[in-house]
Amino acid sequence: MNEFNEILKIILVEYWFISWPIILIGIIISHYFNKKRFKEEDILLNKMGFNRTTESLKLSIPSKGWFGGKNINPITSEKYPHILIYLREISQGEGGVHQTRILRLKSKRNNKFPQFTLRKESFFDKLRKDIDYRNSPEFSNKFFLKSLGDNENKLAVEKLFKNFSLQKKLLSNPLNIESNGDEIFYYWEGVKFPLEELPQRISEVEFLHDNFFDV
Repeated sequence: MNEFNEILKIILVEYWFISWPIILIGIIISHYFNKKRFKEEDILLNKMGFNRTTESLKLSIPSKGWFGGKNINPITSEKYPHILIYLREISQGEGGVHQTRILRLKSKRNNKFPQFTLRKESFFDKLRKDIDYRNSPEFSNKFFLKSLGDNENKLAVEKLFKNFSLQKKLLSNPLNIESNGDEIFYYWEGVKFPLEELPQRISEVEFLHDNFFDV
């Protein structure tokens, strides 16, 4: 591997007049196919009744302060006026770009939500304090649930996720859920699911939202 890296370095430095044009051509070709795929996706979205733009968004998602990144390519539909779908991109340096497709839902009833974050519990999360349920060890071991407000908010979050039907649903299909009080964000971390799956994903998220959160 080290020998390969040395050879690559020699080619890039000593024979730059050959290597750099090839790299430039590769970048141009990649840009062309990305643009072509984007247009094809737009055609598909229009057929399904969705509209996408290329603007960047400023959103109050709780994890924004932890991970940074940018929110782009919002997708909307007249059929789902309370739903916004967008991509969150986080640059990871040499690791490339980390993309997650997120669904943001507002209340259909002008309800306020308790503020919280829910995600699959990592090794480091196990070292931190969160909301646990003595009668639901499987759920508590699977998820890291954190209240983002005062004690009254914490009690509301505890009551919300104490629902065994909600716990069962989340255990069967784990996903991240975040609330800023006015909106709830649903996503599968690191998953940029294909646009063909959009109706199915909306159906899954709407079921959770309508039956457990926006009630």
